[in-house]
Amino acid sequence: MTSTEIVKERTDRPSSQRKIAKILAAARTEFFANGFAGSSIEAIAALAEVSKVTVYSWFNSKENLFVEVVKAECRHMSESLVGDNLKTKTLRETLIFAAENMLTALMDDERIRFDRILAAEVNRDPKIGEYFLENGPRVLLQNLGDLLKISQEKGEIQIADLTASAEMFVSLVMGRIDLFLRYGEKIKLTTPQKRERAKRAVDAWMLIHQK
Repeated sequence: MTSTEIVKERTDRPSSQRKIAKILAAARTEFFANGFAGSSIEAIAALAEVSKVTVYSWFNSKENLFVEVVKAECRHMSESLVGDNLKTKTLRETLIFAAENMLTALMDDERIRFDRILAAEVNRDPKIGEYFLENGPRVLLQNLGDLLKISQEKGEIQIADLTASAEMFVSLVMGRIDLFLRYGEKIKLTTPQKRERAKRAVDAWMLIHQK
């Protein structure tokens, strides 16, 4: 049984839902502060004010708990990439909104620290990197591709390779910011600066993909 199936199986009661939410919140705090290797079920249980047995009964392992935290982060990021946005917004508006959210997340101090810790841990245990990539970036990329496919089917844009186009969009938005942040550069953009950067990236992407 997967970690997601375990959680779904036990969320039939409000009390269970509250406990799971507390555990996931505590796990996020621990993983983002200390990385995977530096976090423990004991510390997570203490922060969530539940027993270690309770954590294990719902998630079975620290790996499963880590996967669920990454999935939750992914769901949060994906809120700007759901297909329903295209019912009320143009593709350009949707992509600008997504790009601004991407920049905000990219420059979040907590996320930067987590990325650095995680990158260091991958050398010790490559599986940690795979857990993160499979449940985070690859899911987000798939969601973006699904969004672009909807627009393509409506005849708004022309795309030969959805995955390559989604990757191009992310690269245009991020540029080299993630590289500089990873190596200690302090970068902060104001809301107008993020909006302007997002517009430039989206307009460049649209110019390539317009029919």
